[in-house]
Amino acid sequence: MKIILARHGESEHNAKLTEDKDSILTERGRMHTAYLGKKLKKENISEVYASNLKRAKETAGIISKIIKVPVKYFFRELDEYSGKNLKFAIIGLFNLRLRKLKKILNKISKEREKDKTILIVAHGITNRIIIGHLLQMPLKKQLLSLWQHNTGLNVLSWNKDHKNWGLESLNDLSHLPKRLKDGLK
Repeated sequence: MKIILARHGESEHNAKLTEDKDSILTERGRMHTAYLGKKLKKENISEVYASNLKRAKETAGIISKIIKVPVKYFFRELDEYSGKNLKFAIIGLFNLRLRKLKKILNKISKEREKDKTILIVAHGITNRIIIGHLLQMPLKKQLLSLWQHNTGLNVLSWNKDHKNWGLESLNDLSHLPKRLKDGLK
């Protein structure tokens, strides 16, 4: 099994066009997402999941049309985690939402021995939490400080021999032409 984590495209909030954190994509965000969709078309994705926030839903919708795989489910547990309160939320993974996220990830990856690819469209901190969970890394400052650009791709694969997840790529932006990588956030 392969799990591809994608951060949403640039939102109006990311571009500082609105104070509303649950905003839609900018034109630039839609364009970057279209490039991402074209790259993902080669991946033989069988399932798509996304955060319930507008920017992730829109990103997943654009990709879904390009790869011709409908979004299976939108999870509130994939929504963004606030960086301000994250330290308190992570302590011991006692936070109810984090426990639900872990349960969802276990369900999504239950058939990890099968040859299938799953796409999850979420957010920077959420993707880092997922990476940490799958790689069995403690969710500490070092992991959470790994930057995730808009439309950045992270690819994790299940190793059948070693029975663990491996990280193939982190924050990959190779789907974007060089001219579009300048000034990324």
